[in-house]
Amino acid sequence: MSRSILILCFLSIPHAAVAESQDPPPPAEEPPPEAAPAGEAPADPEARTAELTDKLQQLETKLAMAEDGRRPKFPIRLSGYGDIGAFATQGDGSGLRRDYGHMMFPQHNDIGWVFYGDLLATAVNSRGDVADLGEVPGVDRFDAINSGGHPTFLVNELNLTVNAGVGSRALFTSSVNFTPRNGTDFRLGDSFDVDLVQLEYVLDDSGKHSIFVGKFDSVIGHEYKTRKAPDRFGITPTLLARYTTGTAIGIKARSKLANDHIILAAAVTNGSFGTEQFHFHTELDTNAAKTLSGRAALRLTAGALELELGPSGQWGVQDGAPDGAGTMLVYGVDAELRHTRFAVKAQWLRGQAPGDDLSMAYSLDLKQGGYLETDVILTPTIGLLGRAEFRDAEVQQGFERLYITKNWRATAGLRLLLSPRAVIKAEYSHNGEYGATPAIPNDVVTTSAVMAF
Repeated sequence: MSRSILILCFLSIPHAAVAESQDPPPPAEEPPPEAAPAGEAPADPEARTAELTDKLQQLETKLAMAEDGRRPKFPIRLSGYGDIGAFATQGDGSGLRRDYGHMMFPQHNDIGWVFYGDLLATAVNSRGDVADLGEVPGVDRFDAINSGGHPTFLVNELNLTVNAGVGSRALFTSSVNFTPRNGTDFRLGDSFDVDLVQLEYVLDDSGKHSIFVGKFDSVIGHEYKTRKAPDRFGITPTLLARYTTGTAIGIKARSKLANDHIILAAAVTNGSFGTEQFHFHTELDTNAAKTLSGRAALRLTAGALELELGPSGQWGVQDGAPDGAGTMLVYGVDAELRHTRFAVKAQWLRGQAPGDDLSMAYSLDLKQGGYLETDVILTPTIGLLGRAEFRDAEVQQGFERLYITKNWRATAGLRLLLSPRAVIKAEYSHNGEYGATPAIPNDVVTTSAVMAF
């Protein structure tokens, strides 16, 4: 409106009135009205006003078209974060030991190599990278950190996320992680991984029903919601995260019903939602069958309290195995109680996969695993974390190798919120074994400074 008034006032100024310093002419008698020459504005004040209004509308239209031409067709928003840390471990930094001569587990003397402990127990960041994978014979693994038990500074991750609106109901999201690591033999160790490439289409104006295509987040449990460093209250993922927090390629549907009290999600994907550093993950399918996953959750509120709980699971031909090799099944229940000052999270999980001797796909017997975590905000700056968890599983590759895991972990954490976009965290994790599994000294102290933009 103000722009229109200024343009109207400008057009209303007679062109002769340009020299304010000159004296005004003496008054004279008005000459009789004459017909306006062709092409000139009529002398009638009403006609003059109509002409100015028409010119104003033309200028408004041209200005709007120019501004629309400069505006991007699809709004784009860039975001991301940097995660920098340091850590120290007991022993050599690995969570695995070899059973030499089958002394510890003689009942498995038909297996070539038997190992005990947990290969991914010594996680040092939110990605789940471990301090050291150890010296394991018969495999060629990319040991990204390979600390050898030495205290180490580390750039955990640099993330770049792009969100772009495509029309009024579609949103494209991509996320790429860059990880500076140690190079060897004149090779760079730096790497990147494409974490998300998804298109979300909102089905109606309520925004509660969506279809996703591409590479998207998991629908198993709830830990995937906070798998990224800025979203995670602490630093390290749980012992169950390897089964539930990976991203997979396919199609997913999600709906919120009954005033958001019921949440349903289902997906059809190439493979499972296991993380990439675990045995049970493939980016592209190695068989014709697809994996089905789903979660149903009930959300209840009472004042400032919100409780969400429900079952979830996945079923399909095992990743890395051919058709007809058998199916992989993972299922469990999870619950989360949230308040403005605290959160309590829990999950229990079981799973099986048959493996395949021909393709050498690993078999899985996740007898059970679970965790309980409490996050407390003491002050606007200080937060505390406590978590207890366990995992009882066996992973086997034919008669060549067997991994026996009966481990538990207790984690304590401190969180300092410097600003909404800057946080410093510290954690201490005690890794222990139970049952017939010998103890392994592999406790971890780790820190993380996360800066988001």
